[in-house]
Amino acid sequence: MQSLYIGTSISASGLSPTPARQVSTLRAALAYIRTERFDLFIVERELDDGDGIVLAPTIRRIHPSSFSILISAPHGWATYEAARQLGFSEVIGIESSAADINSLAEKLLTQRSEPTNTAGKAVVGIHLLSLREREILMDIATGATTEEIARMRHNSIATIKSHLTSIYRKLGVRNRVEAISKIQR
Repeated sequence: MQSLYIGTSISASGLSPTPARQVSTLRAALAYIRTERFDLFIVERELDDGDGIVLAPTIRRIHPSSFSILISAPHGWATYEAARQLGFSEVIGIESSAADINSLAEKLLTQRSEPTNTAGKAVVGIHLLSLREREILMDIATGATTEEIARMRHNSIATIKSHLTSIYRKLGVRNRVEAISKIQR
């Protein structure tokens, strides 16, 4: 079993089995996801260069039979639902120990005989989005306004509106409610 740990807050040596690779950036993670075969992905939400949640569609598309665990600070049900809809097999809190993650990974891998794609048809449209667009889509899924997203992302409101227009076009929807609905199908 090969695994990739994307993050830095948990010592990879405490995970069992020890991950074949450990990276701390989206860019490095994408390179490994595209070039190597993994059965399990353990992804932290807060990475050095962005939000780890945006990796889910790429993982699902390239490794459809693998499992992925998102490690996230508690952000409520919207983050959990968004992560599950994007394709993460499970979501676990950042305060979890390596033993908790090992237990969850073991549970997932014993279910290998009957793998499921939790994202279903949602992956089809989401893979068209850029990393920034995926991040903004997750922000609107949490209920953030355009102004709040602009402040969080250190962009102008016009830039966020431009990203939203691109998201709507790529997903074939007219507004943020339809976009969220589409990723939840």
